[in-house]
Amino acid sequence: MFSLEALINSLEDAIVLFDKKGVAQFVNRAGEEFFAKSLKELTGKKFRELFPEEKIISGLIKKTISEERPFSGRGVDINIGKTINVDFNLSPFFVQGETKGAVLSLRGNIDIVEREDYQFDSLIYLLGTIAHEIKNPLGGIKGAAQLLRDKTQSAGIDEYTNLIIKETDRLNSILQNYLTISKRPLFHSVNIHEVLEKAFSILDIPMKNKGIILHKMYDPSIPRVTGDEGKLLQVFLNMIKNAIEALKKGGSLTVVTRVSREYVKQKGKLKRWAVVSIKDTGEGIPSEDIPKIFLPFYTKKKHGTGIGLALSKKIILDHKGFIKVESQFNKGTTFNIYIPFEGK
Repeated sequence: MFSLEALINSLEDAIVLFDKKGVAQFVNRAGEEFFAKSLKELTGKKFRELFPEEKIISGLIKKTISEERPFSGRGVDINIGKTINVDFNLSPFFVQGETKGAVLSLRGNIDIVEREDYQFDSLIYLLGTIAHEIKNPLGGIKGAAQLLRDKTQSAGIDEYTNLIIKETDRLNSILQNYLTISKRPLFHSVNIHEVLEKAFSILDIPMKNKGIILHKMYDPSIPRVTGDEGKLLQVFLNMIKNAIEALKKGGSLTVVTRVSREYVKQKGKLKRWAVVSIKDTGEGIPSEDIPKIFLPFYTKKKHGTGIGLALSKKIILDHKGFIKVESQFNKGTTFNIYIPFEGK
């Protein structure tokens, strides 16, 4: 027989059980993740003690117990140290006909910050325009350096002209990435598992060289998405390469596909999308760096350009999706890529 606790822990909604005094007695695993606190931290305390800034649900817990009736809310902003948009349900908890407390269930909605995405999109467009203007004179510089090298047979001159050509090619590669960002995707029906498998086949040797253990947990029931296969492949390659670089020899990389547990709030409508989660067991990203990692040119890699993640974000925004990042020091990083289903 399955235990009641195991059943509740398997639910996707955050569940909290309060006694008659409004003290939390039990929180399921989804609840621990939702509040970013452990069961030990949550139990034994009143809701208001745990979240002093949150007043809506705190007051309704008392009413649920005293009036013995349920309450619910949809698309409600609550403050638990940060503002989260949720759907919630509160019900009296009865044992043999007597009220013993209240059960709270919560489901978070992700709110797309459209203004922030618009500013990012405008920045990338500007960089793409600048890249286009720089690319032509850069080609002229390379051509002149090649002519100079061909006409002079001096070893000293060759050294400098070869350096000019090498650095010109490097800059040209960077500019080409920005020009690629500026191009809109060509949409059609895409199987994301096929794109992921292509990415893994390309990166198979680097993973084997590092002894990386790969775990693939695909949901075969996920519908096809609307996207540009080539551009989505570029995103998955960037993300997987970053994970490989973050891992020490013998680390593990886990890729999960699923239907979004949370609803996504966009333009006033709630949707559920396909999610591709790419998780590594590396050192993690410092919390203060997470808001910066998608900025163009931002990188802490010795030979990095700071373009890969900016390019990935732009591609996913063009697909009407977004990326969520979760990271813990010495535990690793997870990039959750949200992509709309076909026809949604």
